[in-house]
Amino acid sequence: MVYLSAMNRLIHHFALLGIFFLHQPIARLHADDYIWIEGEDAVSSTMREHGWYNSVKKTELSGQAWLSHFAPGEMPVAEYRFESPEAGDHELWLRVNTIAAALAIRVNDGVWQPVSFDKKEQHVNIASDGKPDLRFVAWVKAGKVPLRQGVNSLQVRFESKNNRHGGLDCFVLSLERFSPQGNRKPGEKTGLADTGTWAFEPDRDQFSDQALLDLSHLNEKPAGRHGPVARSADGADFVDGAGKPLRFWAVNTTVQYRDDMAAIDEHARWLAKRGVNMVRHHGHLAPGKGMQLTDVNQKDIEAAWRLVAAMKKQGIYVTLSPYWAVSVQPQPSWGLKDAGGDNLTGLLFFDADLQAAYKGWLRALLTQPNPHTGIPLAEDPAVAIVQIQNEDSLLFWTESSIGGEQRRELGRHFARWLVDKYGTLARAAQAWGEQPSVQGDDFDQGIVMPQQIWHLTQSQRGPMEKRLTDQLHFYTELMYDFNHEITRFLKQEIGYAGLVNAGNWRTADQAKLLDAERFAYSACDVVGVNRYYTGGEHSNPGGQDRSGYLVSQGDLFSGESVLKRPWAFPLALRQVRGYPMIVSESAWVPPLRYQTEGPFLVAAYSALTGVDTFYWFSTGEIGFGPPMGKWQLSTPAQIGMFPAAALMFRGGYVKKGNPALVEHRSPEELWSRRPPLLPEEAGFDPNRDTRAPATEAEASRSGSVTLMAYLAGGVEVAFEEGDTQLVDLKPLIRADKKTVRSVTGELLWNYGDGICFLNAPKAQGVTGDLAAAGAVRLGELTVTGRNEYASLLAVSMDGADLDVSKRVLIQVGTTARPYGWKTTSAGGNKRRITSLGGSPWNLEKADIEIQLRNPGLTRATLLDANGLARRQVAVQRTSSGVQLKLPADAMYLILE
Repeated sequence: MVYLSAMNRLIHHFALLGIFFLHQPIARLHADDYIWIEGEDAVSSTMREHGWYNSVKKTELSGQAWLSHFAPGEMPVAEYRFESPEAGDHELWLRVNTIAAALAIRVNDGVWQPVSFDKKEQHVNIASDGKPDLRFVAWVKAGKVPLRQGVNSLQVRFESKNNRHGGLDCFVLSLERFSPQGNRKPGEKTGLADTGTWAFEPDRDQFSDQALLDLSHLNEKPAGRHGPVARSADGADFVDGAGKPLRFWAVNTTVQYRDDMAAIDEHARWLAKRGVNMVRHHGHLAPGKGMQLTDVNQKDIEAAWRLVAAMKKQGIYVTLSPYWAVSVQPQPSWGLKDAGGDNLTGLLFFDADLQAAYKGWLRALLTQPNPHTGIPLAEDPAVAIVQIQNEDSLLFWTESSIGGEQRRELGRHFARWLVDKYGTLARAAQAWGEQPSVQGDDFDQGIVMPQQIWHLTQSQRGPMEKRLTDQLHFYTELMYDFNHEITRFLKQEIGYAGLVNAGNWRTADQAKLLDAERFAYSACDVVGVNRYYTGGEHSNPGGQDRSGYLVSQGDLFSGESVLKRPWAFPLALRQVRGYPMIVSESAWVPPLRYQTEGPFLVAAYSALTGVDTFYWFSTGEIGFGPPMGKWQLSTPAQIGMFPAAALMFRGGYVKKGNPALVEHRSPEELWSRRPPLLPEEAGFDPNRDTRAPATEAEASRSGSVTLMAYLAGGVEVAFEEGDTQLVDLKPLIRADKKTVRSVTGELLWNYGDGICFLNAPKAQGVTGDLAAAGAVRLGELTVTGRNEYASLLAVSMDGADLDVSKRVLIQVGTTARPYGWKTTSAGGNKRRITSLGGSPWNLEKADIEIQLRNPGLTRATLLDANGLARRQVAVQRTSSGVQLKLPADAMYLILE
């Protein structure tokens, strides 16, 4: 029997988050208020270990070990004994395996109680090889348990039907609210860092009023206090209900799927502090197995309710994206016509039964009162945008998956469209020159079978060319009409007052089809796209599909900074003139090494080109997360670089320039599939693409205007007759030096050396190869760095120019890798992952000096990741300002 008291090593100081009100005082837990016990410290146990199940990353476990079981037979039980200084109901948290697991607990002489995994967070794959099998741990909030003063016992029983498997790292009992922080005990810093790096181990944010960096004041609370978000007078930008311009710094989040409002409230507060004022709910309203087509996924609605309520309080708007055809499996009970596939891609644009059901789902989502706010989402001005659907189009390769009776139904729609245009199908064939034969045609029965999408990507001649011209016109008009009808339904029948976005997808041939896709979006208020930056290839030798959702040991990858691949820059976009433009999903995707450039470039070039909102994808963590997920945003290299970037973007510190190109195109040009002057590259999605990401030559093959124009200013398309306008690019683009200067003169991108400079009155900085750049002299800032890759921003915090500002934020980011991460050469520019490593994140040490010409600045304060002062940093006063050597572990500094 082992007794633990307040003085034992297993009882620790923890801080309590006060999250229910913005200015609620922060309570500090005392040593007697909680108990921490390691799973491996059971006084008795019937657990049986298994070599494979126990092959885990020990550094991810709090005591470098856990209690585990993997064997058939009776349910194993472990017992723990401990001393509680005080009687009463204690909050119980367990760090356990939740994958296909089941467990129960018994306290003292009570009955066995099952533990629900609904309230869990900080889910970590601890498998030594990184495989997505059973070996995970997560913190689970198990609720209140009664303890008596003195000695208590707690028993844990693993009940999974799969070999009774289970794992327990540790558990905590607390009289107050407990806030987990990964594998670390209260106040603990492991200091685990590979050579040349420092350990990134932030405490859980306590939202202290002593923080020197907190951007939540930028958000007017509650979101929508002046009314719903609208479009500006010219239609191209966002304004609030009072007509004030709005710029959104946005993320995709999944925290709302936790049935834990306290956790979602904390997440909202954490995001607001770092400059976020928009989130996207990527939902799934469609019914599941055993349900009827007219049913709805009520759990998804409840998640949206929680999200809107929490975000609204912190001044954060919400985009609702309720439908993704790829993720919906048709059920026999729905009664839909068979398409011959395993999802619903393409069907929503023409299937009347599915459209009627979809309207019902929207009605259920938007008209039921939100129990957390008391009003329906349709009436809540915090709901800024409804996105009709995610990543689906009749102009993408998935069009070919529409088969069976659904394709014949599509053929009937095409035939009716042709009759409307020509009067009869015979006249349509006559207009084409003859009736080009397509398998499945039955003109007598009113079926004109659309050619599969591949044919629209190919050059054709004669009657087939004319038929395909009509098909593209038909497809575009079909999608346009659907988008228009859903917008009408939302605004007129539902009473939704916010904005509508049709979709966000790409096409099978960007040069020939993308403008038609965007034309279909123009039926709504907002144009969108999803586009990621991967930097190269990532594959798993054992299965290509795995690399689309997982970073694993043995994976092969190559990665290059976007600074050297500007054609792949996610903001190299053809925007529709007169419409707001959003990028509803994007990220610099792991295992890419070059990530800190992302927020820097997105903030600067969104402002320059007029892209209104960029939604980073994705976070499921309340704060920073452990390494490393395939689509992980909650890293020091991405979300850690938000504050300076969000501040300068939302503050308008970087000028919006006149467009570099405005191309006027008639609808007839679109239907003929004539490439535009400057096409848009499709980007690369490892879940959809089997080819490698585009090269520079491939990206520029079909355009007559250099793709580098995207870096000079905005590129817009107007779907109307008019004169195309192209700025003189000669003084801006130097092909010999591989540089592009923006039309405003504030940005210079050197894609030869891989470096970008920002030089605006209120924001200056550099990202890329600082070592090669030497001393970088900007307006008021000089940067001298020896890091081969780093991003540094100096941003005014009081809105004054940098030369007179009284508070300046210095933000620096280098590369971030897990502790123990190892790779070897795999030939060429490819690397093989030989060790995934684990917690904590390791950041390359900064080796940078700066000078800032501002005579009013006298001191520098190094901040932690939560914006709290760590220590003063020595500065040297000069005749014009200050100069200093940045600490090696710097992320944020305040100059005053």
